[in-house]
Amino acid sequence: MSKSSKNFELIKLDKHKPTFAEIVLVFTFAAVMGYFVETGYVFLSVGKIVKRGMLTGPYCPIYGFGALILYYCFYDMKPTKGKIPIIFGVASLLLGSFELLCGLGFKHVLNIEMWNYSGKFLNILNYTTVPILIGWGLLGTFYVFFIHPVILKFIDLVPKKFMNKIAIIIVCVFLCDFLISTNRINIHPEILTDLVNPQDII
Repeated sequence: MSKSSKNFELIKLDKHKPTFAEIVLVFTFAAVMGYFVETGYVFLSVGKIVKRGMLTGPYCPIYGFGALILYYCFYDMKPTKGKIPIIFGVASLLLGSFELLCGLGFKHVLNIEMWNYSGKFLNILNYTTVPILIGWGLLGTFYVFFIHPVILKFIDLVPKKFMNKIAIIIVCVFLCDFLISTNRINIHPEILTDLVNPQDII
C-alpha cells in the first residue's frame, strides 16, 4: 500500500475506552461550546443575545451528548480526508436522530417543548429537518477533525489524581442545575415559549 493511500485511512489512535472523567469533561466542554453556538445562531437570526437552553448555567446538554456520541464512534480512530463522507453521514444520522428523539421525548413524556420546526422546509415530525440533518453532519465533521482533539489536549492538562474529583463535582452541579431549572420552568412555563420563539421577546 502506498504512503499516499495510507493518509486516507482511519488510523488507530488509542485503544482505551473513554473513562468516566473523560466522558464528563468532554460532555462539559461540548455543552458549553454548544451554548455559545446556540447564542450566536439566535443572535444572527433575531439580532439580539438571548439566553439559550433550559438550564440556568451557560451550557446546552444536547451538544454534550452529541459530542459523546461522536466520541464513542471515533474514540480510537484518527479521522482522515478519505473518511469525511463516512464521518459526515454518521454525524448527520446519529445527531439528527438524537435531536428528533429528544424533541419527541420532551414533548410526549415530559410535556415540554424545547423547539419546534413545524412549517419548516422538509421537517421531520416537527423536531428536526433535512437541512438541520445536513447541518449536524457539517458540525459533527468539523467537531471530529478540529474541536475534539483540542478538548482532549485540555483534558490531558488536568492532573490525573484530580480528574475524578472534578468530574464528580461537575456532575453534582449539572444535577442541581437540572432540578432547580425544572422547578423554575414548572413555576414559569412561559420560559419555554421564549426558548422556542426567541424572536417574540425582542
